[in-house]
Amino acid sequence: MKAEHLRLLVDLSDRPTATVRTRLIAIRRLCRVLAQELDVIRAERRALRRQAGRLRPFLPFTKLAVADLERQAASHRYDAMNDLCQALASFGRLLVLGRKEIAGALGFDGLCDLLNVNPVQRVALRGEGPVRLLEVVFVEALEDSAEHQGESWKDGPLFNACHYAIVEFIRANAADARRAPVASPPKLRLVKR
Repeated sequence: MKAEHLRLLVDLSDRPTATVRTRLIAIRRLCRVLAQELDVIRAERRALRRQAGRLRPFLPFTKLAVADLERQAASHRYDAMNDLCQALASFGRLLVLGRKEIAGALGFDGLCDLLNVNPVQRVALRGEGPVRLLEVVFVEALEDSAEHQGESWKDGPLFNACHYAIVEFIRANAADARRAPVASPPKLRLVKR
């Protein structure tokens, strides 16, 4: 997708007059494009690692070439990959923080239609009580459920965005937890009987 199309989607999702449905469609499309670009970068990195793997049987003669290819694989488009992950995380934060408003505005059937949830799984969801966006997208991973049937890892665009947002949240809180002073454990006294 061209950069101007991406800008149009971003502008569309930022308009104050845009409906919740329009915003969610635009965000979902943006997340899909970002996730596809991440997949391209990962495939390029795997190709470099495969080249290094083909040279491994000829060690020690190819030691420098293998090390160079592994270094290239680790650093290949590193900044672009971080930027894409940050963008997905920011969309994920929007979804996590605005989940009640989105689900309330769209309703159960509207949300399931928009996220392409399989009709069989809708029945199971409907019986569990009120459904929220985060439950459908991340907890149950039912986005595009008809396409990913039988797979252990669900891979929807909004699922990826929520995944990166939660990973970012965990990293931030883990760093804060490491910096926080640890309370000393209580001292135990031995009592003689």
